[in-house]
Amino acid sequence: MHRQFAVIGLGYFGATVARELRRHEHEVLGVDPDEKRLNAIADLLNQAVIADPTDEHALRELGLDQFDAVLIDLSDSMEQSLTCALLARELGAKELWVKATSDAHHKLLSRLGVDHIVHPEYDLGIRVAESLAYHAMVDFIHLGNHQFVVELEVSERLCNDCQQLDHLPLGDDISVIALRKGERLDRKPAADTPLTHGDHLVLIGELSALRKLGAHL
Repeated sequence: MHRQFAVIGLGYFGATVARELRRHEHEVLGVDPDEKRLNAIADLLNQAVIADPTDEHALRELGLDQFDAVLIDLSDSMEQSLTCALLARELGAKELWVKATSDAHHKLLSRLGVDHIVHPEYDLGIRVAESLAYHAMVDFIHLGNHQFVVELEVSERLCNDCQQLDHLPLGDDISVIALRKGERLDRKPAADTPLTHGDHLVLIGELSALRKLGAHL
């Protein structure tokens, strides 16, 4: 199903999102006040418009209420980002995504009722820190309210301590979603499934419980 998206601000982040949306064959409108930056990606877009993202008349002409979602990446100026977000909301944007550049920016966007606030540097910093602290961690998703989905690679140490799935010290706060052995993904692994170095565990649970499990990795 093809959807329509507007990306306002084509810095590295906005341009990357636009490229990926086009790769998935969605329709993308790209908007940027900088002609050079717009031209660098214009050939990949369905429509490219040079416009001031803080000009209400210019944004109204774009018909933002007709798009499935609007993404704003105006990281060069917090003021521009906030003004554009406010105008997009007032002009009826159905789903609003905005890139934040600081905690203050994040808080102000939240006050404006932005649907999704993206803070790439902060999110990546957490991801890198968790991966450094727990070297077996492959990936994780924060679900909110201290709940995470975590993908772990089974280490040699973990194999020695826990020969099979039901030997893992999971407690009541962690559940196994899936177990991948090579190319095979088992979505409902049996409790007595043996663990092998290099297997991938997908778990869901409380952050504090997952960190306790990290001691065994």
